[in-house]
Amino acid sequence: MFEEENKLMGSAYAGSIPAGSVPAEDDLMPFVEACPVTQRVIVVSPVPGGIYELVRDLSEGCFDVMVFHHREEGIRNALSADLLIFDLTRYREQDSAAFRSLGAVDTGGVPILYLIKEEMLGRLDEDFKRKELLVWPCRPQELVYHAQRIIRSSEGKRPVASRLLAGTSPAIFKDLWIDRKKMAVYRQGEQIDLTKTEYDLFVQLLESEGSVMTREDLLSAVWGTTFLGGSNVVDVHIKSLRKKLGDRAASPDYIATVRGVGYRLAD
Repeated sequence: MFEEENKLMGSAYAGSIPAGSVPAEDDLMPFVEACPVTQRVIVVSPVPGGIYELVRDLSEGCFDVMVFHHREEGIRNALSADLLIFDLTRYREQDSAAFRSLGAVDTGGVPILYLIKEEMLGRLDEDFKRKELLVWPCRPQELVYHAQRIIRSSEGKRPVASRLLAGTSPAIFKDLWIDRKKMAVYRQGEQIDLTKTEYDLFVQLLESEGSVMTREDLLSAVWGTTFLGGSNVVDVHIKSLRKKLGDRAASPDYIATVRGVGYRLAD
């Protein structure tokens, strides 16, 4: 259905400013504080111009948005995102086979939200009705709420390699955002007050991507020494880090203890 539109529109959507269009000083927008953290969303739509409000509303809701015309491109890049949105509002009745095929795509655990028109609800089968659906257009608050809710509900169901984007800024682990440039950790936009040592310990565990780090490993990486000699310095700082994260050793969400060895990221 989308071939003609795809040829006309290209492979990815990007806004542009006409050459020579420089805003007057009075037209400049007032300073707005940047989002401390963002979440990544990939949108697949045959006609991105028809959903520019969605891109705008998500961007204003502290989401980084990338738009593709082709389903295959969106799925191929899905693992770098927290949410994949399929725009189905352009589908027609005769496209039912292609419509159903979207319900069975493998995104490696990345959750999917489907945009539909209200009149499409009557012809959806029961399996598709159980998926995450959003009637478009809708209010900006409703869109942002559903995106945040779906991302939160997927936490813990995706492999660590998908939830944690090591080497990037920010890195992501469950509901925590780690801004490597600012050396800061956030939860729901609120910064968690960590010392440099606590931050460094957490980053070492993040970079291990679930592998066990011994106390000696952590001591060497964070303190620059191989001496342990019965010192509990690592345990003391891990205990403090857990307290600030709201984590519990007995039932960990973030840091798990491997008895007699060291620590790793919790499942």
